[in-house]
Order: sequence, then structure tokens, then C-alpha cells
Amino acid sequence: MKRIKDIPKLDRPREKLQQKGAETLSDVELLAILLGKGVEGHDVMSVAASVVKVLDNSEEKPDINELKKIEGVGPAKATLITAALEFARRRICPEGLKISLHLQL
Repeated sequence: MKRIKDIPKLDRPREKLQQKGAETLSDVELLAILLGKGVEGHDVMSVAASVVKVLDNSEEKPDINELKKIEGVGPAKATLITAALEFARRRICPEGLKISLHLQL
């Protein structure tokens, strides 16, 4: 996975969203925007890819403690991810349907 600074400026997730719209971004890119930055030894794109993989393999809502086990995800990022997923669930699928996230590389 490329680090943000290794990606041409116009292809970086934030810039891509601004120029082309959110629907053009992969799940990893969208999550990278939410996470904002990585941590020492784990760039944001790698952390986002790891989170998407856990979400894809989860049969129910991800447990916040499960998210905190991912390298580069601490309590703050695990809380942000959990809140974002719940917000999306409430706005998109108020009937309680599971939101399926797919990794696009």
C-alpha cells in the first residue's frame, strides 16, 4: 500500500474526493480520510486496508475491542470507526440491514 505522500497529489483521497466525488473512492480511501493519519510505522492507507479487511470478515457489527487490536488503531480511531459505521447504518439503512463494505484496491 502506498503512503499518502507517495501518491500524486491529485490522486490522494482528500483531493480525489474534492475533484471527483466520494463515490469514486474505494472503501480504503474513504476510511483513510476518516482516520486522517497513520501512526509510527503504519501509514494511514495500510491502517485503513487492515480495518476494511476486519470489517469484511466480520459477520456482525465490529466490536470496538476487535478494532483496537489492529496495528495502528487505538481507542480514538476505534471509536471514530464505530461511530461512523453506526451513523451510516442509521442514515442509510434505518431498517437495521447490515452494511457490506468491500475492499477495492
